Amino acid sequence: MGGVPRMGRYPSSAAKDLTESPAPKLLGTLDPERVQSKSFEDDGPPPWESDPKWTKDNTNARRYVDVPDEWELRWLNPRQIDHAGFRDWKAVPAGHERITVKNRSMIAADNTIRKGGHDGMLLAYMPKSWVASRLRLKNEYVAKMTQSAVDRQQHLQEQVNRGGFGPNMRVESIKHPTHTSGLAPEDRVPA
Repeated sequence: MGGVPRMGRYPSSAAKDLTESPAPKLLGTLDPERVQSKSFEDDGPPPWESDPKWTKDNTNARRYVDVPDEWELRWLNPRQIDHAGFRDWKAVPAGHERITVKNRSMIAADNTIRKGGHDGMLLAYMPKSWVASRLRLKNEYVAKMTQSAVDRQQHLQEQVNRGGFGPNMRVESIKHPTHTSGLAPEDRVPA
């Protein structure tokens, strides 16, 4: 009976290895005073706290390059670029005469500036006036969508109160939640 698996409780050597684990080893200790005295004032925040907003990471880009002041810089994730495109952002070319790269190891083979290796975060720029205009357009879109949601809620309330969902159903009031805005408060541009 070659090639037929055995059914039953026959532990293999691999199963035995999975049920026994090695004992833990002490590799070292951390000095609590050194851990608490570490400050990030000179180095900036640690990488896992570099930007509280998930949509962009632009906190430390000017530490690595000198570019014109009218440019807004962002680190773009290559997966987001593959998914949504550059959306008017342009890759910062390392060989341009207006750009000085302070850390030459960040220059990739395709003449872009990357953080984290050849397929890491890509440094991109957009004029600051374009960023402000895109934020204004985004604010207008969010306001339009919010008003649409409020109108639909009022229409639903009227339908329910007219008996469209049964004679015993009534809605006293509907309030649109305020926490559903598409923009963080710091990204909102006053109208």
